[in-house]
Amino acid sequence: MNAEHLPVPARPLLPDQFDTELRARLSALDAASDTHASEQRPDNTTLAYRADWKTWTGFCAQLQIPTTAATRGTLRAFVDYLWTREKRAYSTIDRKLAGVTVTLRQQYSVVVDPEATKAARELLKDYRKKAEEAEEPARGRGKAPAMRLDSLRLIVSKCDTDIFGIRDQAMLLLGFSIAARRAELAGLRLRNIRDDDNGLLVDVRVSKTDPRTVAVPYGTNPATCPVRAWKAWAEAAQITDPDRHAFRRIHHTGSVQPQGLTPQRAGDIITAAGLRAGIEVLFTGHSVRSGLATEARRAGKDRKAIAAITGHKEGSKVLDGYMQIVDQWDEQDNALIGIGL
Repeated sequence: MNAEHLPVPARPLLPDQFDTELRARLSALDAASDTHASEQRPDNTTLAYRADWKTWTGFCAQLQIPTTAATRGTLRAFVDYLWTREKRAYSTIDRKLAGVTVTLRQQYSVVVDPEATKAARELLKDYRKKAEEAEEPARGRGKAPAMRLDSLRLIVSKCDTDIFGIRDQAMLLLGFSIAARRAELAGLRLRNIRDDDNGLLVDVRVSKTDPRTVAVPYGTNPATCPVRAWKAWAEAAQITDPDRHAFRRIHHTGSVQPQGLTPQRAGDIITAAGLRAGIEVLFTGHSVRSGLATEARRAGKDRKAIAAITGHKEGSKVLDGYMQIVDQWDEQDNALIGIGL
């Protein structure tokens, strides 16, 4: 066909040319996508966004401005308010900015100017830099203490033999093995834990990082084997529905409930298990995650192999933070020992 006679492609419609029927279909698609996205979001993230919005509405009420007025000036003022008056941690303020912008977009169809949020975050970085230069104490809870293997063994040995103890053992050992955050433990469904000839394949889908699949082998010590611990819990709890939570609430009578654990409750169970074992360190929901990274590093495991379990990107500085220094006089943790001084 001669090029002169090629059909001219139709010019696409511009948004202001959409008819009523098309707008309705697009609106329905938006609503369906919002619902799907919210279902994928971890429960703790949803709760955090609600708290962020509550903080924002209180701030706007003080300034007597509408909550939809997220401009460069108001967002900077919000950062100043949280940093100077509320004394919030850097990471908390950064997340609250995200929570406000997400809520405005999803619930009010207000798209905040990216330059406005960029300006607010630049101010936040300036505040943190000045605080570091002034050698001010770091804000926030700090890093979760790593649950080392010796502590994990002791904690597991002190768990009761009843249904509560069987669940707690499985949570601790499987959580350690997949380097779980508390929300990841709470978010596991039965379908996410699959049997394999060599152990288990655990699909971590509810995660702050990218979804990952962790191959969990049988342990050499039956008392701390995560595979055996999981199978014991699954059998005792009679978990069969693949869409139900892997770890459940238990009534005080010992009856396993259909409801899953909240992230907060999953963390509380880990903390309580450490206290029952008489360990002075106050472990948190992230302690099993940090413990796996720390122990794997000390065992000489490849960094990529560790990142495959934790879900971190290659070269992640966050992963470095999980690999904690354990003994300042140990040759592995003290770079001065054994170098020839």
